[in-house]
Amino acid sequence: MPRSRRVCSYCQEEMGEDEFKCKACGNLVAMKTVPVERAQMEEYEEATLDRYSIGLLVLTAIFLPPIAIAIGGVMLFNDAPYKRDTGKLLVTGALVMLVILVIILIAGSGTLSISF
Repeated sequence: MPRSRRVCSYCQEEMGEDEFKCKACGNLVAMKTVPVERAQMEEYEEATLDRYSIGLLVLTAIFLPPIAIAIGGVMLFNDAPYKRDTGKLLVTGALVMLVILVIILIAGSGTLSISF
């Protein structure tokens, strides 16, 4: 009787019938079934941020740069490229606003205080 081959459900590499761990990707394959058509589950992920969210992020970068740096820093580690790019822009914008605010404070009256 010829030895049957299985296919890894994650990377689609061929595996032996008695193998339960794929040598290519390390995925554990517990079931001996026919290869599935879809290897991974699709998860719901919002592809883009809506206008309201982008507006709030811009206002945060302008008026609260330290908070914008924290939010952008978290977004930098997201898997979605769009959100990662948004995080880069948010951190960069907040740093620019901090530099502008420091220049205004220093140049205002020669000290680090603002007098109205």
